[in-house]
Amino acid sequence: MKPDTERKKYYTEKLHRRKKRMHVHLSKTLRGKLKSKRRAIGLRSGDQVRVMRGPSKGKEAKVSRVSTQKRKVYLEGVTTRTARAREVPIPLEPSNLLLIGIEPTPERKKIFMEDAFRKKEPPKKKEVKKEEKKVEEKKPEAKKEEKKKEEKKPPKPPEAKPAPKPEPKPKEPAVQEPTKK
Repeated sequence: MKPDTERKKYYTEKLHRRKKRMHVHLSKTLRGKLKSKRRAIGLRSGDQVRVMRGPSKGKEAKVSRVSTQKRKVYLEGVTTRTARAREVPIPLEPSNLLLIGIEPTPERKKIFMEDAFRKKEPPKKKEVKKEEKKVEEKKPEAKKEEKKKEEKKPPKPPEAKPAPKPEPKPKEPAVQEPTKK
């Protein structure tokens, strides 16, 4: 088909066809937790995404809003300031995003295994051994010693500034003596 025909289709698409263009690629970890083979799924608010292209590249954020009509995705924390100093979310193309975490819904439970929806548990605090406690106790003492050393040092003299150059004297006009004829 001609490019102008394709472009016309893109801009005059019906809403149910526009939804198909809102699909986002799945990360490798999510793709491993699929029941059936899929490369991309539709995006919903609450999903976790990583920006792959554009000025916000590398940021990971939660989807705050999906506009099917405009084919744009808005993320929490990915904003810009207007001329009136108001924070406005930046609209992103779904093709520039990578799906990292998903929000559980009945449709998605059919597609994914149960462990895909588990929230990340906060890392457990390590038990501090007696030896480490002794090291931690020494640290404040070492800091006190460093402060005392700094206090004993004489203060640095201020840097000497170069003396200002004297202004040149204005030149007097040369007086010419009248010549004798």
